[in-house]
Amino acid sequence: MSAIIELPISRFFQSVSRFFFALTIFLIPFRWRMEVWPRATVPVYADYTNFQIFAADIALLYMLVFWAASLIVNPRKLKAGSVFIWLFLVGLTVSGWVSVLGSEDPILSRYHAARFVFLLFFYLFIVNEIENPAWLLVPVGFQILFQSVIAIAQSQAQFSLGLTALGELALDPQRSGVSVILSNGQRFLRSYGLSDHPNILGGCLAFGLILMLAVTLYGRRRQSLLASLVFLIAFPAMLMTFSRSAWISFFAAGSFLVMVETLAQRWDVVRRAAILGVLSLLVAMPFIQKNISLFQSRAASGNVSTDEPMKERAYLLNAGNLIFVEHSAIGIGLGASALAMKRHFPEFPVNYQPPHYALLTAAMETGLPGGAFYLLLGLTPFLMFALKWKTYSSQPIMVGSFALLLAMTVVGFFDYYTWLYAAGRMWQWLGWGLWSFAISTREPA
Repeated sequence: MSAIIELPISRFFQSVSRFFFALTIFLIPFRWRMEVWPRATVPVYADYTNFQIFAADIALLYMLVFWAASLIVNPRKLKAGSVFIWLFLVGLTVSGWVSVLGSEDPILSRYHAARFVFLLFFYLFIVNEIENPAWLLVPVGFQILFQSVIAIAQSQAQFSLGLTALGELALDPQRSGVSVILSNGQRFLRSYGLSDHPNILGGCLAFGLILMLAVTLYGRRRQSLLASLVFLIAFPAMLMTFSRSAWISFFAAGSFLVMVETLAQRWDVVRRAAILGVLSLLVAMPFIQKNISLFQSRAASGNVSTDEPMKERAYLLNAGNLIFVEHSAIGIGLGASALAMKRHFPEFPVNYQPPHYALLTAAMETGLPGGAFYLLLGLTPFLMFALKWKTYSSQPIMVGSFALLLAMTVVGFFDYYTWLYAAGRMWQWLGWGLWSFAISTREPA
């Protein structure tokens, strides 16, 4: 095949793969899935053991197929991005496969290890094929805008919207198992969007909001305006999830962005942040005032001795630590932490699930090697940014990508979905990919 024909065909495949990349990003929060192999182990929640293919998985698979076709037709050298991130990701992937040897459920761990391989290729695609941050930011904007409209409608209706064809759960605040806020005898429905849980939706919205905030602060006039409009819709939706981890992560990463610009005395950017902050509060204030008792209840429930969810988390952390100590060499198997809880603690006062701390869950499942790689993946961007503060803090793409990773790190202190759930994993690997992309495209000092 001549080069005259090869190049257009390769570019066609490349363009199609980029379309499916955008679709993958848009579909990340969707809980719509195909149950490939139901493997329920009562009383463990079925999603911890079933083999599932999510909507975003299908788009990701098409993306990789067309990208591979493009590379076959027109072979080219691939970049690994940040050498540290790449090595640690490879190490984490290998640790996942090694954990199969000691897994509570070897077949389940192989399933999750295979997912890690696909995520590794997802990372490589971001590093090699995303020539402009807009290719990632635009689908993120559509993702959080779409989910926010549904989340706001659910919160106002206090019921599901009948979107079961899109994967919406049947939501009734009076039903057991539906996530609600209790205050003065009231059961208030937390917004799910089309996700599996309000915490997952809250995290997706928080991550997207950080990127929209970065575009608002650093983008050109039209880009900034569009991003701020998306922000003003998604911000109240994030509040309606009542996800404390999402709130805290957004506040931490948003404060970091403003702090960087304040220290650099870039007052025009700080002014943009202040205006957006005021507008956000004005938009959200009617909902906050109407439900002030719910926010007070949520904010005041951080006392472990009186708050049931906090007691549950403390118990899971203690149980997870005990299992990790006993299986620190190679772990209890990737994705098998809930099953390990069941085997080690036949009498369990809470639902069987992983500890609500991503690093501990990673170490439980993949042992010290996997836990070390996961820890290094978290620490490396912080160390690099601190060592090259003067250079990186002056480059918007570096500041924005670091803020995203900061938000994910904060979420990981309170929940495990960035490690275990498909939606959280895709956001986490996307964050590492964006950081590596920023490293490879940054301006020289």
